[in-house]
Amino acid sequence: MKATMKTARRFAAATLIAGLAACSGGGGSHPAPAVPGSPSGPNNTTTSSTLVSTLVPNANLASTTKGAPVSDVSLAMHVIVHMKDAAGLADYARGANDPSDARYRQWLTATQIGDRFGATPGDYKTVANYFSTYGLRVGGYKARLSLTVSGTQANFERALGTSFVTYTTSNGHTLYGPSGSIHLSQALPVSSIDNAVADPQRFSQQMVRAGGGQNNGGVTGNTPQQIAAAFDFNGAYNDGYTGTGVNLGIIGTGPILAHDLTKFKQIYGWGGSATVTQINGTTHAASDTTFTSPTATPPPTTGPCNGPLPGCNPEDFEAQIDTQQAALAKDANILFYLTYVPKDCGTPGTATCTPNPANGLGEPYIGLSEDDTSLQQAIDDNDNYPSAAGNSGPDILSLSYGGSERGYGRFVATNPLGQWDPTALKPAEFAALTAQGVAVFVSSGDAGAQECARPRVNGFIDSLCVSYPSGDPNVMSVGGVTAPVNNAGQLMGPITAWGQQTGGGTGGASGGGISLFIPRPTWQTGAGLVAGATRLQPDASLLGDPITGAATIVNSDFGMQVFRFGGTSVAAPEMAAMWALVLDACNKSAACKGKGAGPRPFRLGNAAPYFYRIYNNATQYPQTMYDVTFGNNGVTGCAQQAPGCTAPATPDPGYLSGVGYDLVTGVGVPFGRHLITAVVGV
Repeated sequence: MKATMKTARRFAAATLIAGLAACSGGGGSHPAPAVPGSPSGPNNTTTSSTLVSTLVPNANLASTTKGAPVSDVSLAMHVIVHMKDAAGLADYARGANDPSDARYRQWLTATQIGDRFGATPGDYKTVANYFSTYGLRVGGYKARLSLTVSGTQANFERALGTSFVTYTTSNGHTLYGPSGSIHLSQALPVSSIDNAVADPQRFSQQMVRAGGGQNNGGVTGNTPQQIAAAFDFNGAYNDGYTGTGVNLGIIGTGPILAHDLTKFKQIYGWGGSATVTQINGTTHAASDTTFTSPTATPPPTTGPCNGPLPGCNPEDFEAQIDTQQAALAKDANILFYLTYVPKDCGTPGTATCTPNPANGLGEPYIGLSEDDTSLQQAIDDNDNYPSAAGNSGPDILSLSYGGSERGYGRFVATNPLGQWDPTALKPAEFAALTAQGVAVFVSSGDAGAQECARPRVNGFIDSLCVSYPSGDPNVMSVGGVTAPVNNAGQLMGPITAWGQQTGGGTGGASGGGISLFIPRPTWQTGAGLVAGATRLQPDASLLGDPITGAATIVNSDFGMQVFRFGGTSVAAPEMAAMWALVLDACNKSAACKGKGAGPRPFRLGNAAPYFYRIYNNATQYPQTMYDVTFGNNGVTGCAQQAPGCTAPATPDPGYLSGVGYDLVTGVGVPFGRHLITAVVGV
């Protein structure tokens, strides 16, 4: 079904922070973790690829009201240094995943990516030294896609040639950002600056769950045994494919407790050797410079609390969902990437280096607000192979977050004209991962076809809208279904699309629809796909409906609880876990492994193209996938939103699932053992 597209307001990138969180925007089971900061999109993008001295950032703020100057603000930004061949990186990622291309499965390291496509060492050093000269902390990466810069407001104002003020959106949300154009004091090879517009407000959790929580180890939700049986993980386990030797990475949205997965496995009697290793996002010097890294070891996880970092650092529950569902790959190494950029007052550790309680500004950045650093840490880690397990880079990444394409996506993945830009930082990061052979799975969102319907973030936009980064051409978009199973994991009825008509009114639906601006990848083909030139979502689906959701352990050290969670942030790590079994099988197959090159030749790259090849194979498709033919992804206007929503009660109804590909569940639901046969041939 189609609805009339209406013009969206263009808010500052930082207004999209809530939409980035787990179920509210990119598909988690609950909204944003309670941490400050913002993974805002690029503002300040120039149209020039040469040395520039002036960057103009504030077109993004046109629909806001400028307020008073801010003070006591600590900032963190990502400075994109002009790459030698950003378009070449995007093309290499495409070729390395195309069986007809000579580069097919010829995986690169981070250093090779930097040498071939990234900024030159000289440019990287020049830009790093510029910001370091102004007393800012700067860190770099081997692929040389960007620099992380953090420090005090005063030092940023000197470096950027502008002051910082507050801005208020039409729905009353407060931001802060540059008061005018950014003026660098010398010509620099800077393409853009991410996060110059920031969201200082903390945001509350709105967990999408059914049945509530129970203390003392009480059980609620589907167990890992039920899920493994329902989607035929068991068939893979029985044939020896359990994820052994595979590194399954999670981009962390917030903190975890080391005991959560241990308690989860104890309570449910879940076997396997899977453990979680936290990998802290770090940076390094960009050749001979003397600057210091802006990142630090994350503070300890605390019990439930409602205060500023670092003293109050509670679990966000999204991290627990992701790591525990990843353990469906029973023997994989689960790598949890978490970045922390502490508040910088010029003299770290002094008594005055605390958040300003009067305005809540200047808090540290952690987890989701620093996902770019975590992603680039994951890219860097691939150069560590071979090394100890848990430190040789991910073969797979799972991301349970995102934002509406008309908001967040426009600021991180387009040029100033709103056109798809594969050279922007987020697309470049995913292209780099794909060039390394890493399969990236991203939740498609939990607001159905209405991913823009987020009153706190965008104001209500009544039009069909998809999520980003789940729509990036170098990731696999994962939707959600309703799967009624009995205690033995046997289906008691048909698998249907997760939506309000099947979800018992839980207020969400599988994200899906048609991109406004991302070109359709060459691999997204097949009968029944909507005609057009832009990307379709999702690609495939797994468990999403909270009514048939997954049991999750939270706060294992602080009055442990068990919740039944749903959302596409359950589906994404489940799909990543299933793919870990596929990679295990490839690693054990000489024929499959022999087709690859690089440090991890058993990697298969982006998983999505394999699903469409299966879809287009009349024999493999019915043997491998469950074709979901009932349900839709329409939602009411206030579904998944904050209290006080005044959106229309009945917006556009979304899309219908049906025979073959649909914009609710993609090509359908895979079954683990059959997926291995279809992809690996064993």
